[in-house]
Amino acid sequence: MKSLRLHKNIGQHFLKDKHIAAKIVDAADIEEGDWILEIGPGDGMLTQYVLQTAAEKVTAVEIDNRFADLLREKFSQAENFDVICKDFLKCADDFFTHIKRKIKVMGNLPYYITSPILFKLLDHRSDILRSVFTVQREVADRLTSEPHSKTYGIPSVLFQLYSEVEQVFTISRNSFFPVPEVDSSVIRINFFENPLYPLENEKFFRIMLKKLFSQRRKMLRNTLKTVIGKKKLLNELSLDLTKRPENLTIKQFVQLSNELHRLSKDSVND
Repeated sequence: MKSLRLHKNIGQHFLKDKHIAAKIVDAADIEEGDWILEIGPGDGMLTQYVLQTAAEKVTAVEIDNRFADLLREKFSQAENFDVICKDFLKCADDFFTHIKRKIKVMGNLPYYITSPILFKLLDHRSDILRSVFTVQREVADRLTSEPHSKTYGIPSVLFQLYSEVEQVFTISRNSFFPVPEVDSSVIRINFFENPLYPLENEKFFRIMLKKLFSQRRKMLRNTLKTVIGKKKLLNELSLDLTKRPENLTIKQFVQLSNELHRLSKDSVND
């Protein structure tokens, strides 16, 4: 690994502790017949343990052609293994369109694009059985945080609405090469078949969340004035509009979205 120059601009920090790598793979509960997608395998530290499981097929997506070649050479004897040398964010839609089955996803995610990758997977959650990732500790805290917390935001609401997110264990920054500036956490995401609470319109819900959390210190009433064309419609909402976004539960966000969506449709038809 050290013979290849690492590129900081694509977040290359490789796990060097084999015991931790094996523990991460164990967290995925890989069973016979599973198809595995590994994002950002690098030098194959996780890959070697994934290939020791009963997985039927293992696909690694690696953006760096040097490491893609290294993986092909290193695991050339594994008939169930293949490498896609592309940017995951650019090939994900096509990949999920063609697999035609549910898979498990894992990887030590590059810190600089962790959130875009997680949200891309959220969009394809119906194709995913389980995900296990190493992420920055801060990201793990955001995904699992509760209302009234400074880290509670859009990732917290969306991922807890559509999945069960668990922080499995923490990894010291000293377990990576080169050593990053922060510690990491291993998270396990199990997506639900349906959202935790019935949601009328997902697109509307996401737009509402983005608007509300862009002004997270403002009362709901003040922010919603700019969202609803007719101010009088605010009086028809059942929630306490003096609350701030960071104080709402996921159930309350869904309730607010459903009411707003119905009112906005009714106002158009008036």
